Amino acid sequence: MQIPDMPSWPQGVHSAHPFTGGSATGHDRVKHLITSGSMSAYKDTRNGLLGEDFSTKLSAWLALGCITARQVHFYLLDFEDGRTDIGKGAQGYGKGENKGTAAVRFELLWRDYMRLCTRKFGPRLFRVEGFRADENAKWKYVSSPFSKSTDKKNTGGKNDGDTERAVLRFLQGRTGTGLIDASQREVFLTGYTSNRARQNVASYLAKHLGIDWRIGAEWYEATLVDYDVSSNWGNWQYVAGVGNDPRGEQRVFNPVKQALDYDGKGEYVKAWVPELRGLGDSGEELMGVFQAWRLSEGQKQNLGLEGVEWAEKPLVRINFSLNRRGGGNGGRGRGRGRGGGGGGGGGRGRGNYGRSGNMEKAGYMG
Repeated sequence: MQIPDMPSWPQGVHSAHPFTGGSATGHDRVKHLITSGSMSAYKDTRNGLLGEDFSTKLSAWLALGCITARQVHFYLLDFEDGRTDIGKGAQGYGKGENKGTAAVRFELLWRDYMRLCTRKFGPRLFRVEGFRADENAKWKYVSSPFSKSTDKKNTGGKNDGDTERAVLRFLQGRTGTGLIDASQREVFLTGYTSNRARQNVASYLAKHLGIDWRIGAEWYEATLVDYDVSSNWGNWQYVAGVGNDPRGEQRVFNPVKQALDYDGKGEYVKAWVPELRGLGDSGEELMGVFQAWRLSEGQKQNLGLEGVEWAEKPLVRINFSLNRRGGGNGGRGRGRGRGGGGGGGGGRGRGNYGRSGNMEKAGYMG
């Protein structure tokens, strides 16, 4: 598939992950996170969308073998026990494990868990039915062997044109759903997008569009600077509902609710979708940032979006209104179905696995 008209870099935007490889650089990053207090604050900041230090961003160095999870763990141990000058005076120094360092450890353990799944399930990592081996799921394919109307073999072997066009707009970041488009443009241009955004993108493709989740996994494989086979494919399965999530396909993220919770003024969306920068940061204008089809004809005309496909005809119209909103910035909700509902499912839960071995629920993708 040819992918024309990919987005260009927006003016005034910087990568949240200006990565430079190498072991020394990776170790410097760990030390910076400790001394700046970002490790201790991680539990509270990890769902951010803009900036360099809201999450650890160690995944690329880990994926490339520049640093190891065990090395990160021992940096944290020395900091927590006050056995090092690294981070002396920073929040949490010498006071034992805190909720931030415990959350970082849990992410490292989740990473190892994805490797265990790869060892256990082998080639099923790449199969559309996933670890669950669920062959009953009805996916839309770019090259479908079935006709849309009969589920019988399409002997002509032609692509499903509607699905191909939807996939193209998904890859271009022109779906008409602000959070999804911002993330897709960011990952194409920088090789990085946040864990919170990744979960929403995966849920959108698999649950809202019903399209073969492997297309998204392959796109991330091609674009991510921190690509790791087990984490990428295992987590795409998880969100698509064919992996190890006990809720399976019932977990659906509402990307409008999620945008309101984690991008409360639309700053992230407007950073990467500059066509929307002329809109305000509250009320119905903010809702227009998250779904441009909601804008009035006059607003679309002023923004130069009149007749623009993604602004006029989104792939999905998400049912959500401000008076149904629950929670504030950083809040959480539960998904309510494909293309609608007032919730926005959380990730893999909120638990942690710390030095004491207290494991609750699974954490996040990234």
